[in-house]
Amino acid sequence: MVNASAGQTVMEILIFVILGGFTYLLWIRPKLILRDEFIEVINPLRKEIIPYSEVVELDTKWALTIIHKRGKTRVWVAPASGKRKWIADNTFRWYGSNVPLSDARNAGSENMSASLDSLSGQAAYMIRERMKREH
Repeated sequence: MVNASAGQTVMEILIFVILGGFTYLLWIRPKLILRDEFIEVINPLRKEIIPYSEVVELDTKWALTIIHKRGKTRVWVAPASGKRKWIADNTFRWYGSNVPLSDARNAGSENMSASLDSLSGQAAYMIRERMKREH
């Protein structure tokens, strides 16, 4: 049934505006911008500017978290996306357990969230490289 009343039209437009606002806040607005002098983190409800000289540590456990002199800032656009790869590695390791591997492949181990296979690891790597250029 189609009801063409003015009240229904207003309600549908209101729902569209609310859903559009949430879409903008959660998927379009968040950004991580690496400038020459500072890091600009734009999350859904907050924008923060962090100079490279104030960065103390970069944590990549669940998402990239920049620990700086003024506190902690979580970066929404850099989640630790390595969970699926970790599950696939553990699942298929059993199937390929008889396949000989070279020693170089098993030489080091790192957190999946810190590797360059995750978005948080890639962002942390780029920030560390910029910080190296500062010094």
